Amino acid sequence: MPNNFIYYHIKTTNPMRLNSTQAEVNNRADLVCDNLDIEAGKGHWIKFGFNSIGLIESVTYMGSEEVILQSLWSFVGLHENYLNSLCSRYEAGIIPNVVEFLSENWAIALYHEWFGDFCLRMRTAVRGLEDVQ
Repeated sequence: MPNNFIYYHIKTTNPMRLNSTQAEVNNRADLVCDNLDIEAGKGHWIKFGFNSIGLIESVTYMGSEEVILQSLWSFVGLHENYLNSLCSRYEAGIIPNVVEFLSENWAIALYHEWFGDFCLRMRTAVRGLEDVQ
């Protein structure tokens, strides 16, 4: 890309996605964080696309800062709640920089290759508890 920008676009290929008629009723806005200064060649632009139930369907990144592709890839398929109220906190102005926020220590677990498996095991274990029923 020009100015040595890096560009990634990751989109789900999950066959369980909503069909095209249901996708039209998706009233979820994308989350876009833009602090890209094209003239200076610095900063980043990142967009999270959500489906109607809050699952991340796509992540698009463009910027001068090196990111690990696997980190972006790990977000696709997660529910927005795993991102520590990112959408509402960003809209309220509490989080000015999404990339920095997702680089904090609390988010490291999200990038681990076994995080998805851990979530599935926890969900299964919780469903089996009588107190939760």
